[in-house]
Amino acid sequence: MKLINKLILITGLLTFTFPAYSQRRVITPVEPGYEQKYITQTAVDSVAPEKEEEKPPKIYPLFNGIMVGVNVFDPVANLCGQKYGNYEIGIEVDLLNRFFPVWEIGIGHAKSTPEDMNFTYLTKGALYNRIGLNYNFKYKSDSPSFFYIGLRYGFSMFSYDINDITMNSPYWEESQVINIPDQKSHAHWLEGLVGLRVQIYKNFFMGWSVRYKYMLSYKKNINSDPWFIPGYGTKGSSLGFTYNLMYRLPIKGKISKAKPEIVGDTKK
Repeated sequence: MKLINKLILITGLLTFTFPAYSQRRVITPVEPGYEQKYITQTAVDSVAPEKEEEKPPKIYPLFNGIMVGVNVFDPVANLCGQKYGNYEIGIEVDLLNRFFPVWEIGIGHAKSTPEDMNFTYLTKGALYNRIGLNYNFKYKSDSPSFFYIGLRYGFSMFSYDINDITMNSPYWEESQVINIPDQKSHAHWLEGLVGLRVQIYKNFFMGWSVRYKYMLSYKKNINSDPWFIPGYGTKGSSLGFTYNLMYRLPIKGKISKAKPEIVGDTKK
């Protein structure tokens, strides 16, 4: 009986010991260096990523270049059949990549019979000027392309002819043609504009502007009013459009970078 009890006790001990031992042997294989890899990876993951240093903004020189351009909108319109327009070039100076003083000079011409009118209006190559300023909204940017607003003051002195004025007489049932030659006039006006300039290739640019025009004054004659004003357009118009091709001359000041600010006093 004692022998049986001993056998039962030994069997029970073996039953509980071997499964536990075998289970511990199966799930605990560890690759050599596993703990070291885990510790190293944990250390790497716990290191905070370094912040990228912000590039200091560029400081543009007072004189940053000169640009010349030509307005091609009216010449293209003339090729498409328009009988009046302006031939214009412009020169502007770049100051701090922010302010652009502008001088626009051109010649206006017209030989047109306005719709529903009984005359032909003629202006032969009259000179006009505009002076003003453009303002670059993205003056801190590295991009050579930008959006801008501007203001212009324009003036012109010109002469014009009104020819082939047809006057019908209902009483005599006949018409008479008269001319009013050599009319002298001058005009002054303001323009507010918005525009966009885009770099095409290296120093070559293209751009457009939409302009709102406000007539300050113009000279009226006893027998006529000017219909077309060089540099302004037709008298009744208030909106204008330009499309320019420009070239930046390869002369400019030196661009520097702003020095980073030093926080705190390092000297004691």
